[in-house]
Amino acid sequence: MKIEVKLLEGQKLQASFGKHQIISDQSVSVGGNESQPEPFDYFLASMPLCAAFYIRKFCEQRDISTEGISLTQDNNNIGEDKYHKRFNIVVTLPDSFPQKYRKALLAAANTCTVKKVIQAMPEFEIAIAE
Repeated sequence: MKIEVKLLEGQKLQASFGKHQIISDQSVSVGGNESQPEPFDYFLASMPLCAAFYIRKFCEQRDISTEGISLTQDNNNIGEDKYHKRFNIVVTLPDSFPQKYRKALLAAANTCTVKKVIQAMPEFEIAIAE
């Protein structure tokens, strides 16, 4: 997928891809207005959103209501390296969720594409256009 980014006023950025646009901003401490999430916030949100998608698909395939299902994610640094993080996603299920599907539901959440790409350790290259 091709993503094009434009630098807007202040510290705002706009990413355009397909039919969609995402605008980010920065915190006040680095010159932004905090009017939109920061780029790293979008990255963080992508993981539980992806897991939730797979949970929803799992439930739809079994005609299980998704009412009362929620996910919460937090992250902590591992050691001294601020970039080495542990992400914890906790799935809250209603009491009515069938016990026999709980492990399978977690397996479905673990098929999240975002998680799999990160675990595969992608390679990055940044270059100047010629």
